[in-house]
Amino acid sequence: FEYYVVIDFEATCDKERNLHPQEIIEFPSVVVSGVSGEIIACFQTYVRPTFEPLLTDFCKELTGIQQHQVDNGITLGEALYFHDKWLLQMGLNNTNFSVVTWSDWDCQVMLESECRIKKIQKPAYFNQWINLRVPFSKVFGDVRCNLKEAVELAGLIWQGRVHCGLDDAINIARLLSVIMRRGFKFSITKSLTPQANPNCLTWNRHHFLEPQAMYTPPHTSLIHEFEDCRYCYCGAKSIKKVIQRPGPKRGSFFFGCGNWTPNRGACCNYFQWATTS
Repeated sequence: FEYYVVIDFEATCDKERNLHPQEIIEFPSVVVSGVSGEIIACFQTYVRPTFEPLLTDFCKELTGIQQHQVDNGITLGEALYFHDKWLLQMGLNNTNFSVVTWSDWDCQVMLESECRIKKIQKPAYFNQWINLRVPFSKVFGDVRCNLKEAVELAGLIWQGRVHCGLDDAINIARLLSVIMRRGFKFSITKSLTPQANPNCLTWNRHHFLEPQAMYTPPHTSLIHEFEDCRYCYCGAKSIKKVIQRPGPKRGSFFFGCGNWTPNRGACCNYFQWATTS
């Protein structure tokens, strides 16, 4: 790749409860030269949440983002538009760069689900990316660590504030450069099926405008879009599971929220039987 576009979204959150849907509140982006590994330019904007307009104390403490910053922010659709225009002005197109993240959460869960819920057509280049955890584990060994630990393990000193989206993205870019200098050849690690009507890099602004009726309630056509590829309330692709406990429903299949981790559990309480039986 000629360039790498490093992103690291920050989103609404709370310590006591799982917010659903979560919404992006900071949209940072860092462009890295694929030749020199140097940071060329940075982009940052704050995004105004619509479902949970007031940030929790936990969210403000964790991210450092304050209420007035998101109140004066722009919508996610506008953020995508201005970011897209910024890339075009620097001469990037959707064939000469790759999006880079630390984990699959930013593109696979956060951006994908929020764009589905708010019916925003996101640029197609967000449908595939390099999860830097993958090349990091190949170069430095399969070590379980967070981003800050990975940066320090690579011999770098952390710069900025942890969980500031732009600072995180800059440190991911620095880590990318270290791996690049070791001769690692990068390739796409994860892809999504494009949303309907994918487009090239050049977009009209109306593609990103958010309609008033943004939230799709349960048991609508969004969930039933595909019989074996359903979507949760939050827009994430659901997971098909089977009941293991003894009882009359043992062996029956159902769909649950795909935004799931072993430590946190499911983001939403979405539940739907896979069959009518």
